[in-house]
Amino acid sequence: MLGILEMTLSTENWRAQIRKGYLELCILLLIRENQRLYGFEILERLGVFALPLKEGTLYPLLNRMTTDGVLSSVWETEGNKGHPRKFYSLTKEGRRFLDEMTEEFDSMVKIYQAVGRKVK
Repeated sequence: MLGILEMTLSTENWRAQIRKGYLELCILLLIRENQRLYGFEILERLGVFALPLKEGTLYPLLNRMTTDGVLSSVWETEGNKGHPRKFYSLTKEGRRFLDEMTEEFDSMVKIYQAVGRKVK
């Protein structure tokens, strides 16, 4: 039988793994909805949805998704009062990837709900 500490550690690990993929999905959804966003906008919008995220987590994730070809990025200063901002938008591959992720997530939620009804 697992002790309370072991269950907590196990739950935290599980939560971290689930959250990683879920955050990526939410970030891509936000960018699709807004056409393009810069990092701080993404942090603010995730916070509105009770998904607080630290810069140290977001920017490596955005960099990886850019390297993977899911996002494109461009630095802009015009209209930003001289402060350069890196704007992110979905690539064609990113839109396809987001569609696949959304379909898979929706399927997982349906399975979870169906199993939950059967178990009760």
